[in-house]
Amino acid sequence: MVFNINNLRCRYHNGPIVLEVPSLQLNRGELVFIIGASGIGKSTFLEALGLMNQTISSLDVMDSSVDFFTSKGAVVPLTTAWELPNRQLSEIRRTYFSFIFQQTNLFPHFTVGENMMMADLLAGTALQEAEAKARDFMDELDLEQSLFSKSVMEVSGGQRQRLAFVRAFASPFEVLFADEPTGNLDPVTSRKLMHILKDHLRDIDFPKTGILVSHDIRLALEFADKIIPISPFRAPGRFYGVVDASNILIKSGSEWRFEAGKELVEDPHAFLWNQLSKQA
Repeated sequence: MVFNINNLRCRYHNGPIVLEVPSLQLNRGELVFIIGASGIGKSTFLEALGLMNQTISSLDVMDSSVDFFTSKGAVVPLTTAWELPNRQLSEIRRTYFSFIFQQTNLFPHFTVGENMMMADLLAGTALQEAEAKARDFMDELDLEQSLFSKSVMEVSGGQRQRLAFVRAFASPFEVLFADEPTGNLDPVTSRKLMHILKDHLRDIDFPKTGILVSHDIRLALEFADKIIPISPFRAPGRFYGVVDASNILIKSGSEWRFEAGKELVEDPHAFLWNQLSKQA
C-alpha cells in the first residue's frame, strides 16, 4: 500500500467541502486513473495527496486519516504534514513525488535541458548524470537532441508536453501525479507516452505509483490498473464530489471488475461514460 485514506475532506480556503473520500487504498506499482465531470474535485484530489497547496486543498484533521507509506516503510501522515516547516514539506515533495500538468509549468527563462534536469539536480544528482538521463528520455519520447540547449519558448506545445514527461521521469520519485498530461497531444502520441509511463512505473527493482486525472475513457481502459470515478453528491444548497468505493474498477486480466465485490463490469466504457457525464 502507498496511500491509505479515511474520511478525507477537501475544502477551498476553509469554505464548504468540495471533495470527500470516505475510504480508499492505493497500491505501489499501480497506474490509477481519476475520472469525473469538470469541477467535481479531480485536481483537488491530486493537490491533497501531493501536498501541493494548503490554501487550495485542506484536510479536516478532526476525523481524517490520510497516510503515505514510503518504499522504506516510513509513514507520512498527510493530515498533519502542513504543520511541518516549509523546508521539510519541500523535502517530502522532492524526495517522493513528481508532477505533470496539462499547462506543463515549465520555466520560460530556462533552456529545455535546464527544465528537464532541474528536479534531478535539486535532488543532488551530478550534472553529467542528470544530463545523460534527460537525453536518454528525450530519445525515448522522440524529442530531437538539438532541443536541449534551446529556450522553452522556442518549442511547440506538443514538445513542451513531452518535455514535462521527461522532467517528471528524470526526477527521483515514488508517486507520479499527473493532471490531464496528454490533453494537448494527439491519440498516437498519447498512447506512446502511456506505454512509456506504464513501463517506467513497473520498474522491477523499484516499482512506482502513478495517479492520473483524465477525461479520456479509452486511454483509462487501455492502460489503468484501477479507475476511480468521482461522483456528484447533491443536497439542498450543497454539491461536492465523492469517491464511492462501490464504483471503483480494477483490471483483472483482460476484464474489468468492481473492486468492492469483484463483480464483472459488463460494459466498462458505458459505465464510465455515465459517471463522466454526470454534471453539476
